[in-house]
Amino acid sequence: MRLELIGLNHRTSPIEVRERASMSPEQIDGALRGLSGAPNLEGAAILSTCNRTELYLSPERHFTDEELRTLYCRLTGLPDDAVSPAYVLRDNDAMQHMLRVAAGLDSQMLGEVQIIGQLKDAYARALEAGSTNSILNKALLRAIEAGKDVRNRTGISQGAVSVASAAVQMAQRIFGSLAGRRVLLVGAGETARLAANHLSGVGVEDWRVTNRTEDNAKVVADLLGGRVVAFPPGPDDVEWADLVVSATGASEPVIGGPEVVASVRKRRRPLLLLDLAVPRDVDPAVGKCDDVYLYTVDDFTELVKANLSVREKEARRAEQIVAKHVEEFAGWYRENRVAPSIQQLHVVLEQLRVNEVDRNRKRFQPEDHDQLDKFSKALIRKVEGLMAANLREASRDDDLSLAQAVVRATRRSEEDEDVQAILDRLKQEGSH
Repeated sequence: MRLELIGLNHRTSPIEVRERASMSPEQIDGALRGLSGAPNLEGAAILSTCNRTELYLSPERHFTDEELRTLYCRLTGLPDDAVSPAYVLRDNDAMQHMLRVAAGLDSQMLGEVQIIGQLKDAYARALEAGSTNSILNKALLRAIEAGKDVRNRTGISQGAVSVASAAVQMAQRIFGSLAGRRVLLVGAGETARLAANHLSGVGVEDWRVTNRTEDNAKVVADLLGGRVVAFPPGPDDVEWADLVVSATGASEPVIGGPEVVASVRKRRRPLLLLDLAVPRDVDPAVGKCDDVYLYTVDDFTELVKANLSVREKEARRAEQIVAKHVEEFAGWYRENRVAPSIQQLHVVLEQLRVNEVDRNRKRFQPEDHDQLDKFSKALIRKVEGLMAANLREASRDDDLSLAQAVVRATRRSEEDEDVQAILDRLKQEGSH
């Protein structure tokens, strides 16, 4: 099977390396255009998210591990030592990995749903760049189909499995729609960013961001389209917000004090405080004010644990679905790898048909010539169909000897380059 991949993800590399490996849409487009027509390469696509950057390839012959690592370094700009942990997978293993990624089985958050959209985008970009081939097209479409199949037939994506996502679900229970709500984000670390990502996904657009290190706050604020405010947040910022999400590494509360409590008491609308920090960021006194809802990590931990247990059970069912899709793709590939042989058979048989019809046409009345063409085409089609069916059937058992024999039998001269090219391809397929 002419399919392989190389990649880095959350299991192989720290976030600092993954950030450097990450490719922007413009970088992906440029890389794909550069790969189109490259030696030994018939298809290429790139998937780049916050947790993985993977290069999917369909080569004429398999690249060596070293060749793949060199290519990955060139495309991402990473040094050799950063790419040494990269995983290299080929054929069925590569296909299985692509399907597991689409199903959310290889995600940092088991069962995440965003990955299907990201995979669709990777496929669309490869199509736009003209960098794919029939094998890679089929593989990517099968991966997207399998991802949908897993989510439709299992509960792998149901229930919050991170404190951040559970907190956002709590906010939706209290406010209903979060579109148009004001959010004060306190902190710029992974938990705060994850919560912000979830909130952006449900319609929040009005942000204030604060962090002990202002530069980090600015990075997050720019991503969210918000503005940076002073740290720790003052009474005005807390009073402005409908929802406060706090996840810092501070050793004592950063939201509290008489002035903040006084400003909260003056409010005439609900305030939701999601304290995702350990130790706590929010002074409990703030949570005792009227119309204030304060939730801490402990309020979400048991829910997350229970949901994760359910997802892990569903993951076992998902693995079975993935295995079925891998088997079906492998069956398709085995049948279709003899397509060049069938095409060569068609060319030779059609040429023989045309030659014989032309040679014998004068033996028939002019009004019978159309019938002669129809009869000869129907006869050749039946012969070709029978041979093609047997070629595909034989190839399912990894037996390419029949295909090789048929191609040799269609040789029109000792120097028939078309025949030799197909024989070379069949030999490569047999080595895979």
